[in-house]
Amino acid sequence: MELNEMEKRLLYQTEGSEWYAVLHELAMASRYAKDPDRRKAADSLIKKLNFLTDGECMEIVYDIRKNYRLPKGSRTVGEMLAEARQRSGAEQLKGHDIMALERFDPEVCYMVIFEVLSGDSFAGSKGDRVRLFLTDTGYQKFKERQEQGEIRIENHAKVTPEGHLYYDHSRDMDCTR
Repeated sequence: MELNEMEKRLLYQTEGSEWYAVLHELAMASRYAKDPDRRKAADSLIKKLNFLTDGECMEIVYDIRKNYRLPKGSRTVGEMLAEARQRSGAEQLKGHDIMALERFDPEVCYMVIFEVLSGDSFAGSKGDRVRLFLTDTGYQKFKERQEQGEIRIENHAKVTPEGHLYYDHSRDMDCTR
């Protein structure tokens, strides 16, 4: 797929780990961009990516995130964050972004990062690493799924009503607020 410089720059800044999340970010860039060239590039990119499968789209996105280099000149905050993410080599998790709106839902009590161990899991493919924000009931179900060998919880934190994360490295956390 042929991408122009502005389209590469836009993809470089996306944070989504799935096709629909990347398209949503591009739609927001199109809607709120003050620069008409940026808006036009976002619309063009949406049309190009819209007909791809999730795997095909994310292959292009991951390649851009890994190999694209910004030209010299001024940088936006989004570009600086993308550059830092690229330098760190941090793995992009599937599921909720670290600043997802779900994090600030008053019902949410926990954040979990887990690995999918089973090929027939509800949460993804075997080997996927996923971050989700969960209610107390959802967290209990995840603990049951871990006992059944479907997933392995790697990290978890309590989420306050304001969205602050408090990591407790013991296995048992309760959701008393």
